Amino acid sequence: MPKLPDSSKTFNCREMLQKILDGDATPEQQQQFKVHMEECMPCYKGYELEMAIKALLQKKCNGHGAPPDLIEKIKNKISHITPH
Repeated sequence: MPKLPDSSKTFNCREMLQKILDGDATPEQQQQFKVHMEECMPCYKGYELEMAIKALLQKKCNGHGAPPDLIEKIKNKISHITPH
């Protein structure tokens, strides 16, 4: 697991990415993950992919959000194809 900058704590990249996407990450966590993404291409690609999917879903759902079962299906498919 990657180490957070200036910290001995480790984190799970997928969990941190999800916190950021859900808006649950603190500003410090967001900054730490941003620094991590600059050195970790799988995390960077995962972030870009998740943001593109989120934007597409918002657009297609007219800003009302996607049905929860659709979100879970997409997350499951992504987790099977992404190495991180």
